[in-house]
Amino acid sequence: MTTGPKQFLAFTFRSDSTFEGQLVGALERIETGAAVRVVDGLFVARDRESGELSAIAIGDRLSSRSTSRLLGFRLDAKDRRAATQDALDGDAGQAVQSLAAQLRPGSAIAVLLLEHAWADALAEAVARIGGAEVASDFVDASHLSELTPRLVAVAEQAG
Repeated sequence: MTTGPKQFLAFTFRSDSTFEGQLVGALERIETGAAVRVVDGLFVARDRESGELSAIAIGDRLSSRSTSRLLGFRLDAKDRRAATQDALDGDAGQAVQSLAAQLRPGSAIAVLLLEHAWADALAEAVARIGGAEVASDFVDASHLSELTPRLVAVAEQAG
């Protein structure tokens, strides 16, 4: 099985941000349709008053266990400390330390690596009917008309 294109996303949060479960809900919704898969994720924060580090790493494929870990991290100080130590001791340890060094008290960062699983099914269907991919980019556009120069360039390249 091949893997679809990967997308890296990062979001920062100021000290006035509130975390009430919206991120966990969004991650669950992302994976519901199986079109996009969370390959890896990391959340690193500094407490507003104490500056204490909190971090959680989520690995391949969200599950009910991952979701409960995320909820425990958000709601329970003991779970948060355990998740932080796991993140520091695990594969993400260096990333956690590097990100933590950049954070001011009260701020946070969430980073995700997403796989666009739908791409494999589409590429296989295109290949079966004799087609070939000639462009694949993430773009900041709302309509194809905004990309007319890019479309023309792709068509010219494809000949």
